[in-house]
Amino acid sequence: MPSQVWIIVEDEASAVGLPGADSQAIAQMGEALQGAISQTHPDCEVKVISISHLKNLSEPDSEVLFCPLSLNVPDSVLGDLQPLYQACQDVEGLRTVVAEQWQVATGTGNLWLPVVLTDKGPIYGEAIGLAHEQQPGHEEIVQYIQPVHLPDRWRQPIYALGRRLLQWLEAPPATYLIQFGWDEQGLWFDRLWPFPGIPALASLGVQDPDLFTCHWYCLTGQPIYDLTIVLNEK
Repeated sequence: MPSQVWIIVEDEASAVGLPGADSQAIAQMGEALQGAISQTHPDCEVKVISISHLKNLSEPDSEVLFCPLSLNVPDSVLGDLQPLYQACQDVEGLRTVVAEQWQVATGTGNLWLPVVLTDKGPIYGEAIGLAHEQQPGHEEIVQYIQPVHLPDRWRQPIYALGRRLLQWLEAPPATYLIQFGWDEQGLWFDRLWPFPGIPALASLGVQDPDLFTCHWYCLTGQPIYDLTIVLNEK
């Protein structure tokens, strides 16, 4: 186990691609992963660092484990993860692969399927969706909610797509979010997030273990046996 962990989070200015990507949500992501680390490795030194701050730091020693929570981290930090992150950055390219390889429609979606990829295989979480709350005299508030119940006829196809996609990418153990959409005509693939992004905040206090804890367990080879919804709603 490394002596230090650096959690790398997005700069708000460059946090694109998700509703509600503000400084508060980004900070919550870092805090959630930091909390998961402290539960199992209390002696490990953990730093939460923004991308802009990372560029001003000297090269860390080899004992540092990087935990990116952003697609925009430098290649020097990614190491073996570079091909995976490049594929996830190329949204149109990955959509083309999904359409041509597995004949799945593509487009913009506002649902996220958590896939916790362990050493023994994938575990699928309940889907996450968006809720918009409009308060009089205030801006619209965007919230992520879990669980969103999928019809059985779409559940297995999105599970199968997740399994095929992660195998094709040779993805290592981690928590992934498959962004997708569906209606009565079928489902479509949007993009892949190779870490528990902002939608994963919906799992805090709702799923056991939450998606940030799952991510840490996957990165460090700790077993995960099941994902349980402990509350019906947040």
